[in-house]
Amino acid sequence: MIWGTRLAIVALLVAVLSAGSPALAAEPVNLFTNGGFEEGTVGWSPDPKHSMVTDAGEAHSGSNCLTGEVTGPKQALFLTRRVPVKAQHRYQFEVWAKATNRTKLVLWVVPPGADKRRLVTAWENVPQKWRRYTTPVTIVEGGTLELLLVAPSSHNAPAGRIWVDDLALVETKMPPIADVSQGVGYNDEPALAAADDGSVYCAWNSFRDGSDSLQTARYRLDGEKLQPAGTWQVVGGEGTYVLGPRVVSAGEGVVVLYAAERNKKWDVYAVDCGPDGPARPLAVTSDPGVDVKPAGAWRDGTLWVAWESNSDGPRAIHAASVRDGKVSTPQVVSRPETSSYAPSVAVLQSGEVCVAWHSFRDNNYDVYLRRKPADGDWAPERRLTRAATVDRHPVLIPRGDDLWLAYENSQTGGRTKPYRIGATDQRRVMVAKVTAEGLLAPRDYAEASPLYARSEGASAAFDAAGRLWLACLRPRSPAKNWDVFLTCLSGGGWQKPMPVSNQKGLDRPPVLALEGDRALVAFQADPNPGSWRSREEAVESTSDVYVASMPLDAPRAAGPIALEPLVEPGEPFEAGALRVAYGEDRPTRSIDYQGNKLQLFFGDLHEHTDVSICNRNGDQTIDESYQHMRDIARYDFACSTDHGYNLNPYLWNYTAKLARTNDDPDRFLTFLGEEWTSTFEEYSEEHPYGFYGHRNLILADLYFPRWWNARNYQTPAQVWEDLRKMDADFVHIPHQIADTGNVPIDWNYADETAQPVAEIFQIRGSYEYQGTPREAGRTTPKPGYFLQDAWARGIVIGVIASPDHGGGYGKAAVFAPELTREAILDALRARRCYGTTAAKIFLDVRVDGHLMGEKIAGEAPKNVEIEILADCPGRIARVDLCRNNQFIYTTEPDGRETRLTYVDREPLAGRSYYYVRVIQEDEEIAWTSPVWFAPE
Repeated sequence: MIWGTRLAIVALLVAVLSAGSPALAAEPVNLFTNGGFEEGTVGWSPDPKHSMVTDAGEAHSGSNCLTGEVTGPKQALFLTRRVPVKAQHRYQFEVWAKATNRTKLVLWVVPPGADKRRLVTAWENVPQKWRRYTTPVTIVEGGTLELLLVAPSSHNAPAGRIWVDDLALVETKMPPIADVSQGVGYNDEPALAAADDGSVYCAWNSFRDGSDSLQTARYRLDGEKLQPAGTWQVVGGEGTYVLGPRVVSAGEGVVVLYAAERNKKWDVYAVDCGPDGPARPLAVTSDPGVDVKPAGAWRDGTLWVAWESNSDGPRAIHAASVRDGKVSTPQVVSRPETSSYAPSVAVLQSGEVCVAWHSFRDNNYDVYLRRKPADGDWAPERRLTRAATVDRHPVLIPRGDDLWLAYENSQTGGRTKPYRIGATDQRRVMVAKVTAEGLLAPRDYAEASPLYARSEGASAAFDAAGRLWLACLRPRSPAKNWDVFLTCLSGGGWQKPMPVSNQKGLDRPPVLALEGDRALVAFQADPNPGSWRSREEAVESTSDVYVASMPLDAPRAAGPIALEPLVEPGEPFEAGALRVAYGEDRPTRSIDYQGNKLQLFFGDLHEHTDVSICNRNGDQTIDESYQHMRDIARYDFACSTDHGYNLNPYLWNYTAKLARTNDDPDRFLTFLGEEWTSTFEEYSEEHPYGFYGHRNLILADLYFPRWWNARNYQTPAQVWEDLRKMDADFVHIPHQIADTGNVPIDWNYADETAQPVAEIFQIRGSYEYQGTPREAGRTTPKPGYFLQDAWARGIVIGVIASPDHGGGYGKAAVFAPELTREAILDALRARRCYGTTAAKIFLDVRVDGHLMGEKIAGEAPKNVEIEILADCPGRIARVDLCRNNQFIYTTEPDGRETRLTYVDREPLAGRSYYYVRVIQEDEEIAWTSPVWFAPE
């Protein structure tokens, strides 16, 4: 049995490591006997169609394995096992499998006390060679757990044969956990710190009755457990909006920092908190801009606070001190005219103040630092990291007068689509000591550190013995949730990260505090499913804040932590080079039309974040996504559009808050939105691929009170009716319009005002027509759904592009008189817009003097003059003119710019429409919205 061997090795390693490294949790135990079927099916309840294989050459290990086959669609063979489980334990399921025909393996469970099965995960496309599959199984209460492994399943998967072997259910006892929020409200953004009197304070945001409530709780350690000693509301009530609470140790008490919106203005506040609860909030900022993401450190009665602000234009880092209730004049510590984000603050034993942040310069992000001696001025800015990839989210860790740094290194995109700037598929935590000569990392960091694998969201502290403790997030398989882990670095090396909880959570960094002989970790967790079937179900969803207590009482390793110069990750950052090739920094163009000046604005109206559960571990947070849209793509406007069935009241409010805090007037405009994901895979003769399709809802009102979950079977027209009754300023934009991987668009629902434009292109490819250049990979086999098909039906609809999951590929280009939400939406409704694949291609096309998107009441004149001006970041391969879905003119100009006039001397009688397509030599494309003659 492979697991018996593995556990023996684990036990040996634990015994070896414990001589010099702290032990963080109990050893794991495999609850399955006969997981390798060496005793036949003893302990298992197989399907009658399952059979034993007694050939060692077929088995993964040992002599036996189990196999089963389904031969048609919608068939399943269940392998069942019942085991006793306990509360406050973590369970990890493991199975080895191989298959024919890429069939599917599925795990269901019936938890203790439940009467219905629950889907844990589905593993599709099982290969022909043995592969290990593993997933956590969340248990809330003890009792009997029933596991149902579907091996194989042909529900929405190919039929085939599957072999399974070496099944395990690994049990690990979790540390004591305090339920801080107690199920009251929807709770998020935990913060934690310990006071000198031994008290521990936790702060968090609790969404209650439609508004935020900043809560704080005090605890005392009683042995290994935390005992509550008071809970208070700092701010709350109707119309309260809070973001980013932090708790800072401050002598016998703590200071709670947070950002809050009052009268549509975001400021940073500080609140002293002690055994008797919080004092009155003190406004740290009062300027007219957005002030958010406070970080702080306290020493000898002075609190230092740094935060992110757009009060002077670009995002910048400001800092100020607070003493005796008085705030010093804030100073800008980051370099002007560069986007800077997410500060961290530390005060050393000498009183020296250190502030770090990440900033976008030279086509990527790096970490920067400024220091201020106790009695001196701010020293010049210092660049700490130089990797070609993304370095961000610095965390400063003081130890006496030594300064350490933890930060995230990440990579956008992937090998096939390197400009997926909305996704960071690779994330790792880097740790180093900051010295005058440079960064020094623990020896052999890339090979030895468990944080160099997929991890993020570090929180760190040194204990009295000089050991560095770090809490972080790691993705939970499949890629839809996050787990919290704790590890330790000492002179003896790294401790294997151990899970802090058996519960999953959002992409919210845990917070670590050390008190006495315990490591305390605050974290968010929730039991929510992959999606909600209705708005009503979403309203009942829950999220809570917890604090885990883990021991620090292991033997101390002799000697200091061995260091060497940090070798930064060496992967290239293709997105940095591509943004130059795509012309992201090209100056904004304008045109004159009918006596008015119209600016050309580029944007993204279809971007998913970690709120969309389908790719929560790949897509970035809302805030990270806005940073990349602001800096890498340098959009003028943007919108986060997560799936409506992944939203609940809190997450809708959270999305709206981040739209407001990321809006930079006259520089970067944000919208509030969602993806109305009408994916009904219910097939009929009329709808062979399902019905309605996906549309992005874009709203001008950043306080709009509700969202729509398409799973209530409303039609698009009914959604539009709802919105009009609410006097909403909105557009609804179809996308994936001819895609069979999801549901294509039902063109029976058309509305020139509500649905004025569609995405001709997104990250999957083009939907211009069947056989088009860069056609999406999973389009309908027959016409009827592409954009040219809609135009042929007489539907008047314009063109944009936007990326979808992953970002980068697809731009909306809009001509508008000013950069306001109202002006952009008006321009979309007028169809004064076009789409590009990624490059910032400038297009000015006039048809008989009319700008793209216009409708002319009469038929085309005898001679139709089409004027085309194209200015591209790359060399132009060709310019195509299309009339009524037929290309009537093509030219191949030489260079990056062309200005030409074509006269159609044989225009069509009756309804006709013209649009232009430009293709660069690198296959970047732009498409204009048509101009229509006699459209009715």
